[in-house]
Amino acid sequence: MLSSADSSRIYQHAYLPEHLPEYVESISGARPHLHRNYLCFTRKSHLIFIGYPLSGPPDDAPRAYTSACERFDPSTVALIAPDIWLPPASVEMQPRDSYYRLNLPLKTIDSKTANMVRRAGKELTVRHAKFMRAHKKLVKAFLKDHRLTAEQIYVYNHIAQYLAGSASAHLLEAKKGDILVAFTVVDTGSADYAFYLFNFHSKKEYIPGASDLLFKAMVDLAQSEGKKAINLGLGIHAGIRRFKEKWGGEPFLAHNAVLVQRKPVVFGKLADKL
Repeated sequence: MLSSADSSRIYQHAYLPEHLPEYVESISGARPHLHRNYLCFTRKSHLIFIGYPLSGPPDDAPRAYTSACERFDPSTVALIAPDIWLPPASVEMQPRDSYYRLNLPLKTIDSKTANMVRRAGKELTVRHAKFMRAHKKLVKAFLKDHRLTAEQIYVYNHIAQYLAGSASAHLLEAKKGDILVAFTVVDTGSADYAFYLFNFHSKKEYIPGASDLLFKAMVDLAQSEGKKAINLGLGIHAGIRRFKEKWGGEPFLAHNAVLVQRKPVVFGKLADKL
């Protein structure tokens, strides 16, 4: 578990969503630990190792990873890092991506995007809200329309739990009258960063520019709290990258993810425990 001093240090230096203990704990059920200069999480015999140091260069990541494996003795490890040092044949590699960052204060918005914000602002009202049945319906519709992994589905199904347990997470919603059109989840728990975590919009009640209007509201919130930047998350695919780039987001940190099987599994049980 984390001490109050550890928690304070983490939130002082966090620059990735995976550096937010409340976020990762809520969506994974894993317990946070600060190991050397790295954050990691454990759930039963599974270790999640965040190979991005809270401060300084990531040169010590391989040694910290080895030390964490010795400490927790996991059967499986989910590892994310700027570079993967493990032999390719020993891991299950995920597609390479990059985190995007928007530096603050936001200086300019291109005319087309600004027009979308103004247009949507004439029809929609943005406010802070709590996660309710209408928000859950948008999440369910998103899950129905997208092919996702079991892990991704688990994350989306635990958004409500995360919002309920976090003191720094915000739900910004856009409504047309009483109708929910879109909502965004942003976390402002870090000293210098805000984190753009989720955005959902209704296909049935679609209003052009709704997501842009919420994005601008997120920027205003982050700037009001003195943040230096917003971590916009991963590029994912071309459409998402274009949306982030039109607001001035730029890739700033490589993201590589692998799954490591450290112990053989026989008939659903660990071989060394049979």
